[in-house]
Amino acid sequence: LAQAALWLLLTGLPAYPHTPAMGTSTSNLGACAWVFPLRSSQRSSLGETGKNHDQLAAADLREVTLDADTSQVALRDAPEPLAESQEEVFQEGMRICPASSHKMECSQRCKDGKLDGFDGVMPTHSSGSGLALAPLSQQMQAFGRDWVRMISRTQLLGLFLGLVTYVSFLHIELDERYPKANDMLAVTGLVSSFWVFEVLPLPVTSMLPLVLMPFAEIMTSVTASSAYWGWVQMLFFGAFVVDIAVEHVELHSRIALKVLRVVGVSRPWIVVLAFLVISYFLSMWCSNTATTVMLVPFATGLLDSALQQQSKPQANGSSGPKLEGGKEEAAKLNRFSVGVLLSIAYGASCGGVATLIGTPPNGVLAGLPIVTAAIGSSDWFQFAAPLSVVLVVLVYAAIYLMFIRGVKLELDDTVISKAYQDLGPLNRDEVVVAVIQFLQFAGFLVRKDLVNNPEMGNLIGVNDATIACAAGLMLFFVPSVKRPGEPVLTWEVAQERLPWGVLILMGGGFAIAKGFQTSELTQCIGEKLAEFAGVGRLWLTLFIVGSVCLLTEVTSNTATANIILPILAAVSAETLMHPLALLLPATAACSFAFMLPAATPPNSVVFATGRVKISYFVRAGVCLNALAIALGTLLIYALAGVIYDVDGPFPEWACLPEDCVWVPIPGLVRGQEVSSQACGLIEQDICRILDGTVLNATSLEILDPM
Repeated sequence: LAQAALWLLLTGLPAYPHTPAMGTSTSNLGACAWVFPLRSSQRSSLGETGKNHDQLAAADLREVTLDADTSQVALRDAPEPLAESQEEVFQEGMRICPASSHKMECSQRCKDGKLDGFDGVMPTHSSGSGLALAPLSQQMQAFGRDWVRMISRTQLLGLFLGLVTYVSFLHIELDERYPKANDMLAVTGLVSSFWVFEVLPLPVTSMLPLVLMPFAEIMTSVTASSAYWGWVQMLFFGAFVVDIAVEHVELHSRIALKVLRVVGVSRPWIVVLAFLVISYFLSMWCSNTATTVMLVPFATGLLDSALQQQSKPQANGSSGPKLEGGKEEAAKLNRFSVGVLLSIAYGASCGGVATLIGTPPNGVLAGLPIVTAAIGSSDWFQFAAPLSVVLVVLVYAAIYLMFIRGVKLELDDTVISKAYQDLGPLNRDEVVVAVIQFLQFAGFLVRKDLVNNPEMGNLIGVNDATIACAAGLMLFFVPSVKRPGEPVLTWEVAQERLPWGVLILMGGGFAIAKGFQTSELTQCIGEKLAEFAGVGRLWLTLFIVGSVCLLTEVTSNTATANIILPILAAVSAETLMHPLALLLPATAACSFAFMLPAATPPNSVVFATGRVKISYFVRAGVCLNALAIALGTLLIYALAGVIYDVDGPFPEWACLPEDCVWVPIPGLVRGQEVSSQACGLIEQDICRILDGTVLNATSLEILDPM
């Protein structure tokens, strides 16, 4: 509000909200003008095609009709393009369209700017150079009503709960030893509420820690800002650049269409399996949202052709399905449509689990200081690939049994063939991008064994972020054959398509994690939850997977990771339990989101087609969530022990200076004889080892034996 007021005072240019308004034209007081937002797609279209406002199609225009007797307002499409005298003025995404008197009747209420439902209006005094707005005083009076129209009930609930949580925790002292812990918990509660209810866009909410923590004296602005951009963001940045190149040269479309042409579309179960496998494979390396957006049009085109075949006249002249039956076969076709679209959404979610760059929650895990030295692309792939394969098999089995079994029809592959032909022959740009994508993946897999190996490269300082960005850089050095004089990928294309919001969202999670450590909230929470961590690892894994799986159904999986992972890291540091024993189940479960459209972007994209009802999501999702929790728990339990040895002692690489010290005290730790072990800090220079013995961290003098 302060910024808006300052802007108004300095510039004198009032900025009215996007709520529709109405006024009258001075040139024709018998006519009314109206203001509507210009959609972003229209702005983009105008910018790309070079059209001016005189060339806008009539279908994009709206006309307001006011009955002078009843004051009833009706909106309808303009029947024809506006005349030259009926100018359309574009300014900051708004448009004003004066209407001629023969198209509408206006009452005195319209002239006075007091039409019901349209507040803050005035007669139009614009000659085409800008928007006509009400006086500033009227605009300010309408501020409250406009704000209420802008925010939904769900957002209002989230705002209320967030503020109540924030104020409550500010006045509750968790522990006198940690005076800033309650402040950090208040910030976390507010941000979590805003994330869950999407009070603000998720990336915008992610900036709240940077705003609130310095004012709460938890950390400085410099320290908080540094959390928003680190090696994990650069890892995803490099991976995103290569993904954008794949989409830019349409390599992903060629792969998808080629597979569909090879396997054919004659049998429904093969079609579903093909879409599932394509979505699964592409989402390992590309954004799962981009993968879904690319595949859905091909799927809907194929389904539309099947619907057209079903309604074609038969050889005997009767209309109806070519298949036997009527309503029954139509129902089967509907089930088949649901199965195909769900396979795309679920395949994208399963594929994202397999690679470190496949989905943002994996990156949130890799960026946590307590595990950043242990998580790499190669070992993550060894852990997650078997889990993702099992998930995709479960998805196919569930979709087949619920939607595909019993469906028999022959589909026309004309849509697929035409789309593939439109791509033209394989070109050099696609080959170059494919090679660079392969080199990036290979670099991830061999980096630890070759580059970091003391006997080979001995470049200990190189991590996956360097590999990812090296691959991205190559794209700007290779000339394009389709666009002579340009590289395969230009910076203009890259920056336009880069998902900056995802990077900021991850940064917000890292800022919260750093705030946990700085405010000593990690120690406070760890002490409170220490007893809970004492149950067996199998049951602990089951509880974490089940809880996170349910939470991620109602909020973004990245926001879920940002909320849960720092808390579990705090429990690990306090209990001296291997951090990955807690963090791996939570991270993997963030992708077990099958039940609701809002759970993941792929689900939302499929739901937006209007062909998949929420009931279908719930029907398939309940079954898949239950199977994922049960089998996922067993797999995570086994793979975490084999790949990361999470049953062993607390590792030295996880012993952060602010949480613990590494002491040369031998003993039996979690069934293993060790010569040194972690000692969790209780207070300055005082620590406790796993068996409960309290030591002086400097002299190693025993202060309180077990």
